[in-house]
Amino acid sequence: MDYGWICLLPPVAMLVFAIKTKKSFEALIFGSLVAYIIIHGVNFLGPWCGLVLDEISNADNQYILLICGLFGSLILILREARGTEGFSRLVTRFCKSERMVLVTSAILGVVIFVDDYLNIMTIGTCMKGACDKRRTPREALAYIIDSTGAPVCAMLPFSTWAVFYSGIFMEEPAVANLGYGTALSTYLHVVPYMFYPIIALLITFLFAFGVLPKIGPMKKAYERARSGEVITQKPVQIISETGEYTVAGMKEGAETNAVKSMIEKPHKVIPPGKAIDFVIPMSILIGVTIVTSDMLMAIISTLFVTLFLFVPRKLMSFGRFGELFIQGFADMLPVLAILLASFFIKTACGEMDLSGYVISLVEPFLTPAVLPAVVFIILAALTFVTSSFWGIEVIALPIVVPLAIALNGSILLVLSAVVSGGVFGSHACFYSDATVLSSATCEIDNMDHAITQAPYAIMGAILAVIAYLIAGYAML
Repeated sequence: MDYGWICLLPPVAMLVFAIKTKKSFEALIFGSLVAYIIIHGVNFLGPWCGLVLDEISNADNQYILLICGLFGSLILILREARGTEGFSRLVTRFCKSERMVLVTSAILGVVIFVDDYLNIMTIGTCMKGACDKRRTPREALAYIIDSTGAPVCAMLPFSTWAVFYSGIFMEEPAVANLGYGTALSTYLHVVPYMFYPIIALLITFLFAFGVLPKIGPMKKAYERARSGEVITQKPVQIISETGEYTVAGMKEGAETNAVKSMIEKPHKVIPPGKAIDFVIPMSILIGVTIVTSDMLMAIISTLFVTLFLFVPRKLMSFGRFGELFIQGFADMLPVLAILLASFFIKTACGEMDLSGYVISLVEPFLTPAVLPAVVFIILAALTFVTSSFWGIEVIALPIVVPLAIALNGSILLVLSAVVSGGVFGSHACFYSDATVLSSATCEIDNMDHAITQAPYAIMGAILAVIAYLIAGYAML
């Protein structure tokens, strides 16, 4: 069935709901319900329940949810062993200023390029403490790790993004006929034209070095952090002049006994954490990911390593290890709920052929010069509203590549625009897995993260459009 302009209603309704309520999970559920009401009418509930069951039973979705949940377990186990504290203390020793903390985070984001999940969760876990010591808002760290996730992975050939996109590129006969040989070689010829990832990474480093000013919500986050509130969750953590945590709304040292029982261990002297207890598990995680290209296997292997690394040394008991494993997984449930709901809206918009409709609207007005810019804008918008930054590209590629050939445009520019659109969606969408994981790792609300990084993402998108227009006319 051709839904026409009506297919725009679910994402629009979802975005309005999210902006009005600042709730991600509820907005995603609302958007998927609107879509199924349009598709099935008054009998929408049965098919919608079927959608829920299908998405839960989908193997790819289960893989993503397991990775996120198990990483929550790993984070809590590392925290209990004080490995993250030890590594953070080591980093803080070398990072004498906020600028050094953010620049180091950005550099680590480039170094850990294998997978954006690995990048985000590893760097966020180890750099939170260093940021807190420098009274840097967690929103700034979330922006750094989110901006060095997908953008970096897209530009470097040995990553999950490169493997995926190079594979779907070579399925197009016109791309294979370009004569660059292998899929990897073809992908490397596309990389120099990936304007959004390049510009987004440049903006990130300018921000980290303090060259780019703090804008809008990020500026407010910095003002809050300067007073000691590094996060906005309640109870808010306040950093005193001595670097100690207190509780918002109380004078330092005036906490109640109940609060003290939560933040102190009066009956036990806790030894300082060791950086090696973070470095070894993270090295296993990164190493297994590189060798096997399987994040799930890497996380499970790392959890086994932590079991034999921490329990025999009495950093925790076997029973406590099990408790932390379950608690850490449970702590990620809000994140898992948002990710699962994002699968609903993605499938619902796919059933209504949202991407095909949007592309058909602009197709009659395209010229070879503006085609790359338009492809980037359309795919950036579609991936933003659907959080399907790989699925949309698979659908769009067989449409835009023949279009580029018919218009005698640059295939390389169009391919790069496809990747750039996916990167923008992963980076900017307030309920994408990258945004949700970045905020969860930094322990802030994902809407706070999305809003504070939005001006920088939009700035990068505008500059990318300009770059594609210039390149489009230059390569005629």
